[in-house]
Amino acid sequence: MAKPKELHRFYKSKAWQLARTIKINATQGKCERCGGVGEEVHHQIRLTLSNLGDTSISLDQKNLELLCRDCHNQEHGRFKKKEVLFDDDGNFMG
Repeated sequence: MAKPKELHRFYKSKAWQLARTIKINATQGKCERCGGVGEEVHHQIRLTLSNLGDTSISLDQKNLELLCRDCHNQEHGRFKKKEVLFDDDGNFMG
């Protein structure tokens, strides 16, 4: 992933704000996966230092997806619940 300074500058840019607004309007504000309220515009090809300047990745609508917070967290594997396992006798297995 790109360094915070470069990412911060990109996400504050007028170009990103416009691309984000276009995506939100095009999807009528709905999550493109579950139909819930879309809150976060996700890059399907993740941004890196090497592709941040490539507008076909950073700004192209085909690479953007409006997601609700839950779907976006799921996409990035955030806040995964660990599966708790028990044996046949009900003993905790980890």
